[in-house]
Amino acid sequence: MSETMNDPVTHAKSYPFPVMGKSYVFRDGMPYDMPDAGFDKTGRTPVLAAGSNQSHEQLARKYAGLLEQTEIPIQRAILSDFDSVYAAHLAGYGSVPSTLFPSDGTRVTTYVLWLDDSQLNRMHETERNYTYDHLYDIKVRIEDSDELLGEAYAYSAKVGCIGHCGKPIALREIPALNRNFPSMSQVGILEHVRNRLVPEEPLDVFIGAHIANPELRAFRTSGLSEGAIFPNFPRTVIGEF
Repeated sequence: MSETMNDPVTHAKSYPFPVMGKSYVFRDGMPYDMPDAGFDKTGRTPVLAAGSNQSHEQLARKYAGLLEQTEIPIQRAILSDFDSVYAAHLAGYGSVPSTLFPSDGTRVTTYVLWLDDSQLNRMHETERNYTYDHLYDIKVRIEDSDELLGEAYAYSAKVGCIGHCGKPIALREIPALNRNFPSMSQVGILEHVRNRLVPEEPLDVFIGAHIANPELRAFRTSGLSEGAIFPNFPRTVIGEF
């Protein structure tokens, strides 16, 4: 587990957290190589990860207490005509999290989490401020495979995404080809948000304040949501959290 979690502000600035860079199996809180024979998809739902859900470290935090019963096959993939952008809210751990946004011609790296029902219910519990959506008419190509998914599920930010000069802001840490939007690192977006809301405050003080104070975090999220950009793409909202 990354030592950045020992310092909440450093942890917030490290979003979307370390990733494996390949398909893997998350088991008992640790990443393992994907078996050559693959895995059984029976009873599992494909859920796209736009940001921190790509990280085995974040999954270990989300499934803490359930690790001995948790095994999740995770496939690295490329999602066409979308990008991963910053949502217009602040996470409880201080970061500006992500959401998917349509982007013609862009091919963004994603990870497909194959969740069973209990794992999916736990994921729902961790995705406050999001809707759970069924995406269709999409193209998800599994890395090192001919496998192509035409539909999957994802979490979409209820308050939309942060805009800059009329466009969303992509996550610089998430690889993408033919990116149409400006991109920023997590530190960059936190500075951008700080400059917008309380420009006189030092960045680490700004981050620490909304980590420690849920009411302040909600107030700042409300300010961010003013002028947010909302995506428009084919989907069916299944649930809201």
